Amino acid sequence: SVACDVPCHLFLPLPVSHSTTFSFALQVFKLTTDNMAAQRQNFDAASEQAINAQVNMELFASYTYQSMASYFSRADVALAGFAKFFAKASVEERDHAEKLMAYQNMRGGQVLYSAIKAPESDWKSAINALEAALELEKTVNASLLKLHKTAEECNDPQMGDFLEGEFLKEQVESMEKIAHLLTNAKRCGGDGLGLYLFDKEMGEQA
Repeated sequence: SVACDVPCHLFLPLPVSHSTTFSFALQVFKLTTDNMAAQRQNFDAASEQAINAQVNMELFASYTYQSMASYFSRADVALAGFAKFFAKASVEERDHAEKLMAYQNMRGGQVLYSAIKAPESDWKSAINALEAALELEKTVNASLLKLHKTAEECNDPQMGDFLEGEFLKEQVESMEKIAHLLTNAKRCGGDGLGLYLFDKEMGEQA
């Protein structure tokens, strides 16, 4: 007897012209089921792909914040508070990517990497960097909301709960924090003694 989930009537004698085709299809079926993680259940391929896209987004955010940290560490910029703040932000975004990758594996998906876009290297000013950081956080948030919508469309409440508990609230809080910092940076004038004192506050925020 044949021990698989393929209906038994499919194993009736076939014409030679169809036998080869069926044999190939059965091999593909076996390869697919053998390579599928045993714990995988109610985890759509669309969700798997969307998580991989979000991993790339989080790594790009980490890459960007690392670029900002490097910029503010330069001797001709020398804003240690900004450098410390953005270095911490880079680590947090990388942690988000790792959390998503762990979740992907837990659900039985496969983590697939793609090229990460290179960020800017010259951020011009503290205000410009904070404006870019706020736009980046909004972009990440929009991507997370799209990922959450994918979970809804795939009828995957567990994935939706994971995103709500681990990402969505924290993302909105990050947007608010950077918006406040941007307002105060503009209030300080973005240069001179005001910027020097504000840089001290940025270091305390990190």
